[in-house]
Amino acid sequence: MRIIVYGATRGRGDGIGHSVALALRERDHEVTALCRNPAKVVDERELDLEALDLYSAEGQRRLKQLMRDVEPDVIWSACGAGIPDPLWSIGDDEIEELIDANVRNNVLLCRTCAPSCLDGGPHLILTGSVAGVLDGVGTALYSGVKGFLIPFVRGQRAEYRRQGHNPKISLLLLNAVRTTGIEIVVDAVEFVGKQSHSTELLIG
Repeated sequence: MRIIVYGATRGRGDGIGHSVALALRERDHEVTALCRNPAKVVDERELDLEALDLYSAEGQRRLKQLMRDVEPDVIWSACGAGIPDPLWSIGDDEIEELIDANVRNNVLLCRTCAPSCLDGGPHLILTGSVAGVLDGVGTALYSGVKGFLIPFVRGQRAEYRRQGHNPKISLLLLNAVRTTGIEIVVDAVEFVGKQSHSTELLIG
């Protein structure tokens, strides 16, 4: 498969995007690796990584151009951020980081990509967390921003279906990668990407 991985970096946590992108490439998939932060491109040695800013019209145009050039079967967003501190101890900057990475960025990605992910188009997969659906698994703010993705994805499907389309917009709800293992996440991306319909896959 041809797979665009958005968020193919090590991040500040488990580096799920980077690790899964490498594993997908090792399984002979054609991987186009993207990220948000240009500084991360400079130090990257294992992936041909490109930075684009979805907050800019130019970044959105670039992503649409890549979709035309690559003709991906799957677009997987590994973007997100997690901070393991309780709400009362999180600083303003960290609050913005969590909302930016997990909410705003996914909204912009979907607005840019999702209209192409209909009927015979690529399968768009977002990365959520079991913390968004299971009580007591994650901290309050992290659970909240990950929980946002569930009605957000379902709402998009409903909007497109009302227009007579079959939307392929899915959601992975993952446990901590240290618990789940990278290979299981790779399996999940492959499995969901091959489906002709939307799904939600909880991996606990």
